[in-house]
Amino acid sequence: MAKYDIIVIGAGHNGLVAACYLAKAGLKTLVLEQREIVGGAAVTEEIHPGFRCSSLAHSAAPFSPQVMKDLRLDRHTLEIITPPARVLALAPGAQSTCIYNDSAETIREIGEVSAKDAQSYPEFQRSFARIGKVLAPLLRMTPPEIDHPSPGELWNLGKLGRSFRGLGKQDAYRLLRWGPMAVADLVAEWFETETLRAVVAARGIFGAFAGPWSAGTSLGLLWQAAMGGHAIAPATFFRGGIGVLTEALASAARDAGVEIRTGAKVEGIETNEDRASRIVLKSGDEFEARAIVSNADPRTTFLKLVDPVCLDPSFLQKINNYRANGVSAKINLALSGLPSFSGIDGEDAKTKLSGRNHIGPDIGYLERPFDAAK
Repeated sequence: MAKYDIIVIGAGHNGLVAACYLAKAGLKTLVLEQREIVGGAAVTEEIHPGFRCSSLAHSAAPFSPQVMKDLRLDRHTLEIITPPARVLALAPGAQSTCIYNDSAETIREIGEVSAKDAQSYPEFQRSFARIGKVLAPLLRMTPPEIDHPSPGELWNLGKLGRSFRGLGKQDAYRLLRWGPMAVADLVAEWFETETLRAVVAARGIFGAFAGPWSAGTSLGLLWQAAMGGHAIAPATFFRGGIGVLTEALASAARDAGVEIRTGAKVEGIETNEDRASRIVLKSGDEFEARAIVSNADPRTTFLKLVDPVCLDPSFLQKINNYRANGVSAKINLALSGLPSFSGIDGEDAKTKLSGRNHIGPDIGYLERPFDAAK
């Protein structure tokens, strides 16, 4: 039986990143992927003859620059495309609004619809940038042990508290208010135009089982500000689709000594003395490891791959109650050219359509689908 230090279940981008770091630390690492290709949800596939696209995940924006640096992904041909438009908010029967990477261009665009909103936007952007800078370290921190924090964890929390104090009274007050706030209330405090309110609020509910009136949805904007200093994330893509990223990760993993097996469906995780120690494949092959990392979701990992008798009853009850509702659907369209929208024409159409295209003219329009979903 083949033996490894670490076995990673699933060759999605998270599993590949984990495998790279583990191998670079000197651990003998095996990655098992049930599909014939790596990438999980981050793959580029042909959806129609001659049309290849990022069939599931598509945006490059959430991927950490620090990870790219650590794994030296710059050695691979990864070209990041950042179009000038972040998002175009379409509005039937009204003037659409485009949010650009260029703040001055955005203010000019907003000013054509509302002078008041154009005046509010710069401070809205600056405030989120200042707050995002304070929150950014949280993205790289391991959550501290609540009952018995280590001296290092206390030191990191102290630095975070010092940064919070440096925010200034107004921004500190905003951060404390916005955390639990419904994003519909937040945008109403800043803007009067329904279309602008809706396109900003949409970033708060993206990827969340929530509507804009749900408590805590302003956290989505704060998270994006921590990632890139802006409440509205840029439209960033990899040339060739998101699959080129996971192919580069797989190449970096192999260079670090990781063994990757595709077409290897995991049938179960076996334990020895209360430790996960062995993987059994559907083919019957078995592998031993000191530790096992699962890139599958918690319910799949603990309820389908691990024998329930190996789990503490209270923990098993918690996993049974673990909610993971699907929150999005995606349709990929093969088009003969740029789509045509009312009021979007002329020379600037190509620029405005280069980023995300938002359909949802007001807060109520965004809330009604959540009513149906819940």
